[in-house]
Amino acid sequence: MKDYNFCFVVIGFGQKPSYATGVVRTLDLNQTYTKLIKPVFDELGIKCQRACDMNVTGSIDQVMIKAINESDIVICDITCLNANALWELGVRHALKKQHTILISDWAHLKPTPPFDVSHHVILGYEHSPEGITDDEAARFKAELKKLVENLENNLLTSDSPVHDILFPEAGSLFGKKDDGPPLEPFSSIMDKAESAKKKKDWALAISLFDKAKEYTEKNLAPKSDLPFIECRRALCTYKSKPNDIFVLAKAMAILDALAPKDTTDAEVLGLSGAINKRIFEINGDLKYLEESIWYYDRGFSLVQDYYNGINAAFMLYNKASVLKTKGDDEWEDAKTDADSMRNKVLKASLALESSDTFKERGDAVWVLYTIAEAYNYKGDTEKQAAYEAKAKEVATATGDAFAESSYEEQKAKIEIIKTNLG
Repeated sequence: MKDYNFCFVVIGFGQKPSYATGVVRTLDLNQTYTKLIKPVFDELGIKCQRACDMNVTGSIDQVMIKAINESDIVICDITCLNANALWELGVRHALKKQHTILISDWAHLKPTPPFDVSHHVILGYEHSPEGITDDEAARFKAELKKLVENLENNLLTSDSPVHDILFPEAGSLFGKKDDGPPLEPFSSIMDKAESAKKKKDWALAISLFDKAKEYTEKNLAPKSDLPFIECRRALCTYKSKPNDIFVLAKAMAILDALAPKDTTDAEVLGLSGAINKRIFEINGDLKYLEESIWYYDRGFSLVQDYYNGINAAFMLYNKASVLKTKGDDEWEDAKTDADSMRNKVLKASLALESSDTFKERGDAVWVLYTIAEAYNYKGDTEKQAAYEAKAKEVATATGDAFAESSYEEQKAKIEIIKTNLG
């Protein structure tokens, strides 16, 4: 096999929405990179990176174009039909005639991919919201490895429709020492921010997510990652001082830029519901209780998101409790709605737990705590305790103090509601 200098990977960062199946799915593209691509090139001894993994001192756009131009191999993942990835594919086709490999999850190849790439060979793989299975990873890696090992034997001398349009060389990217210290890679900042969030170090997490936002504003990271960053900034802001109504208003203001009333993003809806829930708990204004229910219910109805669903149930039980305390006969209707939502969430969550890939999910601890909470509402203390134990084991193994404390905090509130409802 030829000695290739570098493989640059064009791919979205983190979780991205997919609309290919007609139902909104959230796919973790980091899994595609870590499970399907990087292991192959590590085994072949070829350096492999995404733009977000690189140390940069200038605009990430310039680094990205130089990497696209100078890399012997480029892998381009068009899953979710990411606008940035498709644009970068066009740049590669304009600059280089060979060794551009297209990949995608199967859903975006059925019935056909976008016309402009439909005549290219595209390697498909199975990617579900639950992740990529080990069996699928093994199958795909073997196929990709074989393709790379035989690139030089391809009968076609070009895989680019515009290979004769060449960009002038402007100095080597790899191995060059730029003036001044390199900036920390975007992916490193995001990893540190997520770690701080899990440890409930809100001040550190906020500062790191603020820094990540600056990267997008200065074109040092893709602007398509900004909604996820803003959600994390809002979350950490309201968690930092959950009883300060001004801080809660600040967190909601962060989300306002993401149009929470119009969005189909389950995380934006969940956070909006959580902030309104907290405001209601502080001032008792039923307007915020109803707002919270609206956001949570929409988040569950759109994508069957268990987090939104279990919190919708909690707020409906809360509503029933308030109405009963006030002597309003409609409390029974609210409780019926809560029971119905609880049952739907429990069914969806148990289905997630029963999947073969459940242990590979990054949110497994939250699913388990959701099941435990649903059994709490049902009064099934034995199953509640069993799932609490399962969740705590996962939380301890992953160092997720945030998940455990959030569950215990809500559990204490549930006891008060259950007492009021009798």
